Formats: sequence, structure tokens, C-alpha cells
Amino acid sequence: METAAELAALPDEDLMLLVANGLVEKPATELFRRHNRALFNFIAWQCQGNTAQAEDIAQRTWEKLMTRCADYRPQAAFRTFLFQIARNLWLDLRRSAAESRHAELDETRPETPSEDLAPEAELALRQNLDQVRQALLALPANQREVVVLRFFSEMSLEEIAHTVGEGFETVKSRLRYAFARLRRELEARA
Repeated sequence: METAAELAALPDEDLMLLVANGLVEKPATELFRRHNRALFNFIAWQCQGNTAQAEDIAQRTWEKLMTRCADYRPQAAFRTFLFQIARNLWLDLRRSAAESRHAELDETRPETPSEDLAPEAELALRQNLDQVRQALLALPANQREVVVLRFFSEMSLEEIAHTVGEGFETVKSRLRYAFARLRRELEARA
């Protein structure tokens, strides 16, 4: 049995192979520790801030991962495999429930470093964060998806292409169009 330190040193792909071979609890816990925050953030942006829906999809993603662990092939990065499962669950939910497209936004706001800011500066920063958040949510889903994967989940363009099932150039184009749209939106709000 691997110790926690030994498991923490293993790459994701080796941990997933341990899970696929029946050693589930400790390797799966390590994978969860490494990837759950990024996974949740990705899903939350896709769900347009509906945290209850994002939590449900994240949980279902981990459940589905455990049932599909035999399908995993280490040719693709583990994170790509995990995010593909989440994306497919989100797309299934989106297709089956038209009302989910208009889900309520969660009212939580990003934390700001208030101890070092004057009240006026903190207010301006919060307003700017809110404008960026609104502009991101206003993007078409396919553009928002690649922005979130790139900057909130820190995926490479190649990983994003594999995750969304599109070509590298398509991902680059979506990012370029998203940034142009975000720039126009934010300049219009300024």
C-alpha cells in the first residue's frame, strides 16, 4: 500500500491507473484534492454562477469517473479526461432542461484584499470585478468555456482542444473572439 507522501508524488495518470486497478480510496482522494477546485470553478462558470447546479455536476463527475475508470487511457492527461466527463454532464443537463440556460446567478462576490485598500479603492476594485464577471457571463457558452479552462483551470491550448473536442486553431479563434468581445464589453461599461 502506498503512503500518502508516495501517492502525493505520483503523477495523475499513475493515480488513475491505481484506481482503475482496484486501489480506489487513497489515489482517488489525492486526485480529488488536486483537481476538485478547478473542476468546480469550470462547472460554476458554465452554469453561469449557479453553485447548487455546479456542485451537483461536480459530484456526478467524480461518481462517473469512478464508474468509467476502466475507460481511462494514459495517452490523454487525466485532467482532460476528468473535464470531458464534467463537460458532457453539463451539456446533457443543458440539452435536457431548457430552463437551466436561465439559471439564477449566485450572489457571492470574489474576495478582495481589503486590509491594504482604502475604502474608495476597494469599492472601485469590487465594481471592476463585478463588471468582468458580468462580461464573462455574457459571452457565448463556447467562448466562455475556453476562457474559463484557460485562465481559471490553467489548461494549455492543447488540453482545452482535447477537452472540448475541437481543433487547436478553433480553440485559439474562440479565445481571440472572446477577448475581443470582453474588451468591447468592458470598454462600453467604462
